[in-house]
Amino acid sequence: MTRTSINFSSRIKFWVISIALPVCLFSDSPLRLSWPTPNPAFARGMGYSAFIQKTGPSKEFSSGVFGCVRNNGYKFHEGLDLYPLKRDRQGQAEDRVFAAMKGTIVHLNKNSAHSAYGKYLVMEHSDLQPSLYTLYAHLASIEPNLQKGSIVDVAKPLGKMGNSASYFIPLERSHLHFEIGLRLTDEFQLWFSRKDFKTANRHGNYSGFNLVGIDPIPFYASFQKKSFSKPIEYLRSLPIQTKVRIKTKKIPDFVIRYPTLAPTFKKGSTFKAWDCSFGPFGIPLRLDPSTQSSTKDPMIKILSFDLAMQNKPCRKLVLKEGSNFVPSDQLKTYLELIFGLNLG
Repeated sequence: MTRTSINFSSRIKFWVISIALPVCLFSDSPLRLSWPTPNPAFARGMGYSAFIQKTGPSKEFSSGVFGCVRNNGYKFHEGLDLYPLKRDRQGQAEDRVFAAMKGTIVHLNKNSAHSAYGKYLVMEHSDLQPSLYTLYAHLASIEPNLQKGSIVDVAKPLGKMGNSASYFIPLERSHLHFEIGLRLTDEFQLWFSRKDFKTANRHGNYSGFNLVGIDPIPFYASFQKKSFSKPIEYLRSLPIQTKVRIKTKKIPDFVIRYPTLAPTFKKGSTFKAWDCSFGPFGIPLRLDPSTQSSTKDPMIKILSFDLAMQNKPCRKLVLKEGSNFVPSDQLKTYLELIFGLNLG
């Protein structure tokens, strides 16, 4: 087995250990990062075709990346679809999947029929500020020694890539669906119970509805360039797409869980509302208590938004109704989950 070291700086190195082990980006910062599959293509600066699984033979490779990339741009895809390098004689993927960061297993789903994610697991990376989650989906199998509460170091195996799901994924489209992001609430079931869903919530607080992601590719690329050493630095670099004021005195668990995203909040302080800043596709970037709300203000007041970012066909946060700008249903859902409200 050969090991190749590619030194990009005195602080960050890529270690490529054949194609059986992950590609790791280690630095002396608090964040130690690994690509979640053994494919070194991204680390080598190669294009989508070298590591992204597209949604079909006639589709573009961009259909497997993050953003408004499905259904002619009208359907959102929360993560990356990463294809396997190795298959057995039957065509089954043989690539292992690895932890992107050190963390704790907080959820495992071993029944493919219970989720569109198929067999999947979620890790929480609580040593970081803010603590991130990563999600690994469509697995063929999960490492047998792993269970809820297991602590897994960066680049350690989690399972094997596959095509499991509650719907049919062809064997030739076996891949890892990979997400990075934040969790909106500790009380997801309360919100879920108010909605008219046809199936039960089998995933507690780790349903996809409660997990809001960032695009993994620029996250990894920025880390590679030493643009940040802590996740909070990266999140603060993201553009604010929409800022709204919501009239409530509730202190959401989101603020307690992510204090770096609510830097002006002081326990015991008085306020009338929250000013909430959302980044691309609705990732919450900052929550600030406000004393500015009046009785004449609507429940949700649009303070600002980036019109250019509203031109995308999916996941709009603000809509125009006549001469007024109002929150979209997607934005209302995020606010409902964060604040435990029913906004209709």
